Parts: sequence; structure tokens; C-alpha cells
Amino acid sequence: MFSSIRQILSHFRFADFLDIIIVSVFLYFIFMWIKRRASRAVIITVFGVVTLYALARILNMYMTSQVFQAGLTAALVGVIIIFQDDIRMAIERLSTVGSYKSNRNLVASSKTVDCIVDSLCNLARDRIGALVAIKGRESIDRHLSGGISVNGRISVPLLYSIFHPETPSHDGAVIIEGERIDKFAVRLPLSHNITAVGDCGTRHTAALGLAERSDALVIVVSEERGTVSIAQDGRLEKVDRESLRCHIDTFYKTLFPPQTEQARLSRLTQHAGFKVLSLVTAIVLWFTFVYRVDMISRTFTIPLELRNAPSDWVIEDSRPTEIRVSLNGPERSFYFKKEDLVASFDVSHLTEGMQSLSITNANISTPQGLTVNQISPKFFTFRASRVQEIELPVRVRTTGKPSHDFYVADTKFQPQVIRIKIHSDYKNAYTELNTAPIVLDTIHDNETVKARILLPRGVTLLNPDQEFIKVTFSLSKKTM
Repeated sequence: MFSSIRQILSHFRFADFLDIIIVSVFLYFIFMWIKRRASRAVIITVFGVVTLYALARILNMYMTSQVFQAGLTAALVGVIIIFQDDIRMAIERLSTVGSYKSNRNLVASSKTVDCIVDSLCNLARDRIGALVAIKGRESIDRHLSGGISVNGRISVPLLYSIFHPETPSHDGAVIIEGERIDKFAVRLPLSHNITAVGDCGTRHTAALGLAERSDALVIVVSEERGTVSIAQDGRLEKVDRESLRCHIDTFYKTLFPPQTEQARLSRLTQHAGFKVLSLVTAIVLWFTFVYRVDMISRTFTIPLELRNAPSDWVIEDSRPTEIRVSLNGPERSFYFKKEDLVASFDVSHLTEGMQSLSITNANISTPQGLTVNQISPKFFTFRASRVQEIELPVRVRTTGKPSHDFYVADTKFQPQVIRIKIHSDYKNAYTELNTAPIVLDTIHDNETVKARILLPRGVTLLNPDQEFIKVTFSLSKKTM
């Protein structure tokens, strides 16, 4: 057991840790959504499909795995179409994470909450229907239709006047944001959850519809029964005066908790069971689909690079320019950029002439989790020469001759000596630099022409502007 744990830890990377954490967070949101929205049949079906797929992978059930792979794309498209509203809502909720909107604009004072509670309970006593939605962090504008903007401070008379049966807009909903009424006579989306709504009317259906699509707290008063109900997180619940006040206070504390150490700790421990389940599930998935104890071998052709070469040295005739390297390790460790795999040599200490270096594992930039199995070839050869600065005289070369009436009386050129850089092993091989041949047949008078310096092997110009020199020919006429 301990050897297995050591083997796992030896191949466990920081990237694997991040992989598990990211999947855990993703699974946590899925579990929370299933808790709120999905039925028991859906949960059992999803769990059964996932279990069957895991068994197919573990037991190498080829045909079952192929069926799953063939239907995966169609299943994903179907899930997106069926749950498009839920996916959109999840994205909107993610956009509210880290929102810096002031709590003063979203949270009602204790006095205002008392006013809301008193108004709705009085409306229930008088059998007057009402529908009130208290905004949370999420935007609900896309779920609303119609409505009249009022931006008025909440008061009992104002709420009573809005929901009075003689008022034309009494059937609509009131949208509350913080201390003020944002809109009234608003139409809310209807819920399709007939079981949860039961024998309640349209107001309850609308209240549940908005609660299913957002984090708003929706309060509905039944004019037939004279009761008050709360719709939140896709659930509908009847409440009394004290429970109503408690729900509103809890709603504000949950969405806008005070920034204290206890509140931060509460966020970590909230839904602890689902968080642990998400982490355990992610670890199981990692062991099932990612972790492999089987070792594989792959061969790569990689380039050679030389590091820290002194500036006054030249390296030539290097052989080879590429090598073949076989790497061993788990399959998941082979997901790396091939460009990062190179064989490098430190050549800060050179000697004159041909040299041979042994290619070892230390020269290979091996990715984490992999080991070098074989290297071919095992030696790297090159010629190293120190570069020196010397001066060599220039010799002007010509070909042909002027027309029969003239001859070259004098030749002048500048510069006569050129400073060059030469490899040390060629230092004694050259005593002068020649120009490219100048064709004298084209010269008919005293002329100045440019001639290119021919650089032999191992020689470079110290000043690149001296690639050409100026040559002046003085012609004289032949005497009979």
C-alpha cells in the first residue's frame, strides 16, 4: 500500500492538483443545481449513466465505450437545448461573483422590512392579492415584461394603493430594490412546475417562475385564502408574520453577508457535504480517467543548442544537428510542447580544434514525470576556433588589358591594409587579401572603380563597410 502511495505521489504534479480543484468546483455547481431543480428520477438516471460509463472504461468494454463516444456529442447538444435557461442563469450568476455593488443600494433597513411585512400581512388579512419581488444580486430585467417605473420610497399607503382592487395595475408585481420600489404592474414569467404550484393561482405560478430563474425573494399574498407565501430557490412555502420577517432577514444576510471572519468561515462551511462530495467525485474521476500506472515509451527528434559560447570564439562543423531521444513515463505526462524538448550544452570552456562531447540525460530538458530511456547518437562533435584581430595588406588583381593604344601607367587604391577577424587556426594561412579581378578591357581613360574584397575561409571583416575598396587606374598612350 505504501509503495502504491509513493508511486502516486511521485507522478502527482501541481497541474493535477489544479485539475482536481477546478473539476471539484464545476461538480459543486452541478450538484447544487441538481438539488434545486432536478427530480429524483433525473438524479438516478444521471448517476446510472455515469457509473456505466466509468465501468466501461475501467473494464475495457469496447463496444459500450464506442456507443458512449458516438452519442456524447448528440447528448451534449441535447443537454444544451433542454437546459438552455438554466445554463444562461448559471452564467448570469457567475457574472455576479465579486460584484462590488454597494449593499446600501440592495439591502433594506429594519424599518423598511417592518413596513413590507406589515403591508403584506395587512393585505392578507383584508384578502387583497399582492405580488412583491425583492431583488438579489442577479439581474432580473430579462425575466420581466411591462411595468411602470416609480422609484418611490416604500410605505404602507403606497403598497396598499398599488394592490387595491380598484387600481388598474393591481394584478402586476412590485419590484423592490433596497429601500425603494423600482417598478409596479410588472408581469413575471410563469413556472412550469405544476406539482409545486398545486391548486394555487396565477400569482403563485408567477412568483415561483421568477424564483426558479433568479436569486430574487418573491412574496405572494392569496386573495382567496388570505395567506402569505414565499417563493425562493424554486420552492414555494406558506409563512406567517414572524416567518416572513425571518425569511427577509435571512435573504439579505445570505446574499450580502457582513465582511467578518465568522462570515468568511461560514461561506467555507456552507453546503459542506456537497463540497466534500464534489472533491471526492473529482478525485475518483481523476483516478478513473487520468491517472495511469502503465508506462509507455515514445521517441522524439530534438535539436541541439549551445549555451554560453564566448564571443571571441567560433563553432563550426557541428555534428549532428539533431538527436533521437526515447522517453518513458505515464501517458498523461506526454502532454507538453514539443518545442520545449531540446538538448543543450554549456560551452563556456572551449579549447582549440575538434572536440567531442558525450550526450547524457543531464543535457535533455526532460518534462516532469518522464525519464530518458535512450539517446542516439551519444556523442556531439564540433570545431572550436578563437577569433583574433589582425591586419592584412590588399592585393589588387586584374584581368585583360586596355585598348592597344594605352597601357596602365600607375595603380592606386585605398585602403591598402584592412583589419580583419580570423580564426586562430587560419592565422598563418594567409598573408594578403585579394580583390575580385578587375577587367581592364573596359577602362579607356583615367578611372576609379570599386573592387570587392574576396574573404577566404575563416576570415570576416572587422568593418563591414570595407567590403569594397576604391582603385584608380592612370593610363598612358603608347609611343611608336
